[in-house]
Amino acid sequence: MPTPLDESTPVRGDVPLSMHPDALLSISDTLTRPDTLGIPALAAAREAMRLCYDCYGRLNDAERDLQAMAEPAVRRQHPADRGGHTEVSGNVRMVNGKPTRIVDAEEFIDAAKRALDRVAPAVDRRMTELKGYRDTLAQRVATALDLPARKTPEGLALASEVRAHIKAMKQPAARGKFVLDAVEAGDLPTVAAVLHAPPFLSGLDAGTHALVRSRAAARFAPVDSGQLEATEVAIAHVAAAGSATTRRFGDVLALRTTPAVKAAKSLKALSGAGA
Repeated sequence: MPTPLDESTPVRGDVPLSMHPDALLSISDTLTRPDTLGIPALAAAREAMRLCYDCYGRLNDAERDLQAMAEPAVRRQHPADRGGHTEVSGNVRMVNGKPTRIVDAEEFIDAAKRALDRVAPAVDRRMTELKGYRDTLAQRVATALDLPARKTPEGLALASEVRAHIKAMKQPAARGKFVLDAVEAGDLPTVAAVLHAPPFLSGLDAGTHALVRSRAAARFAPVDSGQLEATEVAIAHVAAAGSATTRRFGDVLALRTTPAVKAAKSLKALSGAGA
């Protein structure tokens, strides 16, 4: 079931495209299988990214409008005998590489702080949901790669013999091929014996052991393992979008240290003195 483009969140040129909910389209087919955990997982991820994308854009809009109210920065070119450098005077900060005078931004900063207090918990809740789905899928995959009989005395003895047989093979490549062939054949007892023990007990290196597990997950739990990988990707996307939004908030909150804001605070304090 393909996911349509998110028309409710228009693409903006001033917000990183990687933050847009449609950045998840590459994993949407995997997560939108009917009657699976992937559907709510994708919904949670898209909502978290929509919140971040929308908030980032609103911050840009507010700062743009604030700058439009400010007087332009004053440039002065010094004579050659004084170095010939350009001096920009006034309460100026660099905005997109351009020196820009900032007016009293205290109201803007307060509004940004309120937005952060509102958006951050909502994104955190969606991230908690995503991690819950991830953990459930991981448990399902782990269950699919094991057998209850493996934990019985007979099962433990058989598993030990399987690992000893594999380890006795002289060529490392032959050991890996033997286990991968067991995966393709659907021989879960053999595969489980290898996966539920340290690699060295089967004479495998860590890389081969990891490859066997990946192939086995795709063989014995194709839907859950695919959605587990996709959910990990979604979590990474949401984490990156959240970090980018937090950094953007940091840029705004840093305006508290500008001369204009400090002066505005001093004037407010002065006007209230003796009241």
